[in-house]
Amino acid sequence: MNCRDLLIGQMAILSTILALLTWSSSVRAQTGDMKEGMDVLLQQRQYLELEQALAVRAAALPPLSLAYFRGVMANRTNQVQQSLQLLRPLVANLSATNPARAELALCTLADDYAKSFRYASAASFYARANRVAEQQQKASECGAGREASRWGLLSKAPVQTVTTAGAFTVRGRRDALGLFQVPITSGTYTGSWIVDTGASLSVVSRSVANRLGLEVSTGSQTAAGSGGLAVSVHTAVIPEMQLGPAILRNVAVLVVEDKDLNFPRFNYRIDGCLGVPVLAALGRVTFYHDGRINFGRTEQAYEEGSHSHHNFFLEEFTAVIMADFGHRKRLFTLDTGAMGTLLSDEFYEEDVRIANATELVNLELSGAGGTLSVPAYEVFSLVVKFGPSCARVNELEILTGTTGAVGRLDEFYGEIGESALSSFSSFTLDFQTMHFSVTGGYPGDCTDKDTLVSSELRGKQIDPAHIY
Repeated sequence: MNCRDLLIGQMAILSTILALLTWSSSVRAQTGDMKEGMDVLLQQRQYLELEQALAVRAAALPPLSLAYFRGVMANRTNQVQQSLQLLRPLVANLSATNPARAELALCTLADDYAKSFRYASAASFYARANRVAEQQQKASECGAGREASRWGLLSKAPVQTVTTAGAFTVRGRRDALGLFQVPITSGTYTGSWIVDTGASLSVVSRSVANRLGLEVSTGSQTAAGSGGLAVSVHTAVIPEMQLGPAILRNVAVLVVEDKDLNFPRFNYRIDGCLGVPVLAALGRVTFYHDGRINFGRTEQAYEEGSHSHHNFFLEEFTAVIMADFGHRKRLFTLDTGAMGTLLSDEFYEEDVRIANATELVNLELSGAGGTLSVPAYEVFSLVVKFGPSCARVNELEILTGTTGAVGRLDEFYGEIGESALSSFSSFTLDFQTMHFSVTGGYPGDCTDKDTLVSSELRGKQIDPAHIY
């Protein structure tokens, strides 16, 4: 949930409020199409296990396979130049010998170019990936045809740059829904934007685009709302904007109609969101409980590939972090534009005992694309563990089936929103070392065996209706 898919929760916890438009494609893995072993780990997005397997089996892998897996994982850990260097020489060989790997390599290269703000090259490589998929008479694993059209809207956009003298702190604020907002200026415009790790591109409303004098694309593409219906989006480029002392130039944005960012029921309106491309360019982002946000590069010297294991990955522009909700360490998407925390059917299938059948409800996920109903369990309380730090998360939901629409929720073990982070003093996303960390929490929760408490036993009545 974020500025792309606009999800608004109407339960007591207002379980996620922001996710308007899913710009990047979300395609659920079909494991039968790939070979066993590391290819399966990659297709199932089990990056923790794949990093371990790659470290252990590197010497036994043929050079072509070793370069392929290292190139893809370099992309997932934001080592874009290393990924380009490893994968580009492999494309011709893979196209002739292993079309499945060739398609994924082309999709990964396209994402590398998008992360490098070379949008025309991104569109070109997605188009090549789509042709490989068509030759195999199957749907593209990365939705390459649609991605080619979407990034093509930005094909003439200049490269984004960031100018800053060093680390800096912005006195942001937590809004009425608890989300982080920071002041943004551009020319005579001043506004307050959400800092949204769930947004694959920054977002502005149509009225803000007009105030900024942006040249909005005449062409448009569609993005799937939470109900699966098509929502039209345009693109634009902000020539220059300021975040604290940092000067951001050529920031690509999605332009969304005001009505899709306005919620009269909650007296809530979104003017804009800072997405992952801006946050990653700033290097490291630390969110403090009082609303302050610190931006800056990692102080220590960092060499690409110096960390063999990570707890933070990028699936295209989706932040994915490692957490433990009692099922061992698993990967979850992280969305600071979301209030609530949802656990996926993958989480549920690993241990059906996690929820009591009497707590099954029909969860409504509604938004710009329409309304989707999915069965879910309401769970009163679970303990989340990030590294050595723990805290209890109250009132969350566990889906029992795939949604087919809501961002990348179906591809990982769930989506972590503010409800799972608010008990910590701070949390940090380091896009250089690809490390996620928290401070604070409640040490006693780490040894608390009672990680699940039935809402029925607590006598707590929860309204199951949601607007998502």
